[in-house]
Amino acid sequence: MRHHGFASMLIFATAACSSQHASVPSPARTAASYAARAGGSVEGVWTVIEQASRAPGGEWVSAGTPYRSLYVFTPTHYSYMFTRPEPRSPFAGDPNRPTDIEKVRAYDSFVAAAGSYTLEGATLTLVALVHKNPSEMAGEALRYAAEIGRDTVRLTIANPPFQPGRERRTVLARIR
Repeated sequence: MRHHGFASMLIFATAACSSQHASVPSPARTAASYAARAGGSVEGVWTVIEQASRAPGGEWVSAGTPYRSLYVFTPTHYSYMFTRPEPRSPFAGDPNRPTDIEKVRAYDSFVAAAGSYTLEGATLTLVALVHKNPSEMAGEALRYAAEIGRDTVRLTIANPPFQPGRERRTVLARIR
């Protein structure tokens, strides 16, 4: 019931803003009206329930569900972090002084990013402000095809920098 009230509020707010401003809608208004039509919103807290990749036109191959994950979308910003399917190994000695090998294993075991986003139609564009991989902080936006429901979001990206020549699909389930 709560979701219906929120969707109605989004539709009302979008209509009110559109009637006051006849110009091109802002990304926030576009995102709100698209989310209202789709029955859901990207705003909220999510966890990854599926990750898969494929060669264009090929069969999807599951990468396994991450061990732990958290995606957070506010009205204009996002943040995410997830680990590989295997549990992360704690540092053997002093946790504030890991060995170089332990640092590499820790770095290789997770992905993290935060920045701003826009949702226009079915295209979700992420622009990283902070990223685990410094090469992905160069201002190059990542554009995903987004299917947004009330409790799931399916994100598909073609030719991502982290898997060139492939497509990557991530499915999120709403936590809150």
